[in-house]
Amino acid sequence: MITETLDQEELMSLEAAADFLCVSKSTMYRLLDQGKLRGMKAGKQWRFRKADLLAYMQRDPAAQALANIPMQVLDTELDFFAGELERAGTSTQESDDPILEGEAGKIAQLVRRMVWLLYTQRGSDLHLEPSWDAGEGYTLLRLRLDGLLHETRRLPARLHAALVMHWKELASFDRDSTFPQDGSARFVFGTIQIQLRVAIVPTFYGEKVAVRNIPSQIPTLAVLGIDNTRLVDWARRGRGLMLITGPTGSGKSTTLAACVKERISPEINIMKVEEPVEYLIPGVMQVQVKGFPRIEALRAVFWQDPDIICTGELRSDAEYSDLAVHAAETGHLVLATVHAHDAISPLYMLVEQGVKRSLLASNLIGCVTQRLLFKLCCPKCCVPSEMPIPEDVRAAAAAGGFVIPDGAHFHAKGPGCEACGHRGAGGRFALHEFFEFTPETRAAFNAGAGPEELRKLAIKHGMRTAFAEGIRRALDGETTLEEVLRAVPA
Repeated sequence: MITETLDQEELMSLEAAADFLCVSKSTMYRLLDQGKLRGMKAGKQWRFRKADLLAYMQRDPAAQALANIPMQVLDTELDFFAGELERAGTSTQESDDPILEGEAGKIAQLVRRMVWLLYTQRGSDLHLEPSWDAGEGYTLLRLRLDGLLHETRRLPARLHAALVMHWKELASFDRDSTFPQDGSARFVFGTIQIQLRVAIVPTFYGEKVAVRNIPSQIPTLAVLGIDNTRLVDWARRGRGLMLITGPTGSGKSTTLAACVKERISPEINIMKVEEPVEYLIPGVMQVQVKGFPRIEALRAVFWQDPDIICTGELRSDAEYSDLAVHAAETGHLVLATVHAHDAISPLYMLVEQGVKRSLLASNLIGCVTQRLLFKLCCPKCCVPSEMPIPEDVRAAAAAGGFVIPDGAHFHAKGPGCEACGHRGAGGRFALHEFFEFTPETRAAFNAGAGPEELRKLAIKHGMRTAFAEGIRRALDGETTLEEVLRAVPA
């Protein structure tokens, strides 16, 4: 009850308070019932102090995001993901944290179910995207499975701010900032730990969240299915430059980490320059570039007497690239990644940055380009394709170093079944294009040969392009022609 000592003129009616907060009267009653807003009752009428209303308006950003979410909306989404987990062969008993309570707890539980669904479906990425369609806003959740994004759910738009705020808290971001932010978060589900890379960027309709699943265990080359490739020999060299190339999301960092893992030994000093650190590799000294230039990090690594140097990605930084190549010249094994679509063009990128051709020709161990293609490994779904092999495919494969034999046929992706999770495919595999100098290609490169001339000469001396290799593996039933045409340029 209001005491006589209160100044009645300082109190506002329910209607006035609702206008002050720009909310409805029903929202006011809900906030009172949930204890989020302070008020006082005089008989049957609610009265509010302006100071309490201002305190509510200035509350914590996470509380603001949660304030106008009806509990039934959260419950509906939690039920949906409970069903998705059941269809994926798991349950909320595996995903949920029993100590989470209240609205904030339900948002946290909802995020845990999304992450657990991503993990159980062997997905690589999760995207929360503020969207607008047909006059209505919503939050689009998409998961990347076998390299392709799949729409999973359209969540109510009123959940978006709370979901973004929770991801900011998980990744230790500045919750008030709307600038792009990048970091990491960790989830624990029983004995399973999931490490995630989190990035948030402002878009026209709101902040977008992208989450990448970082495997906690570094796979070996054998687990990746590439232990019978030239990478094994390259990674065991004592000195030289080894380049791993490919587009974003092609598994370059994973392959590089697997190569490094092959060399871990008490007798070898391995230094790795990264921004940011994704894989934590026992036995490797990892330098995270933060607050100082990459070139300074690489210079500092030289003072540490390394045997093997992982330089991270080579970009349009001429000084950094030149220093990395000179590291190979001075007796180190140097491993680096490059964003490129083939195994020849990175050499010319380095030349354009000022690296001498002779220096590259004498120190390059090899350059490999990599892509990830979905794997046809479900005999219940995989069926032979009756479509004749197009002549342009035959010609492109032959030009890339593989002649399609007569009578060969491709396979088609089936509709999906229980055995493959209704996807018609099972995981992904790495497709490679390897380039290493032969006496003929080295001489041509040093003499000023361009990329097309060098590529043709390399194919003549045994190189097979990624497209030609993809066609060969599609004919072996590992994937489909459509997947090769999608993922690999001819």
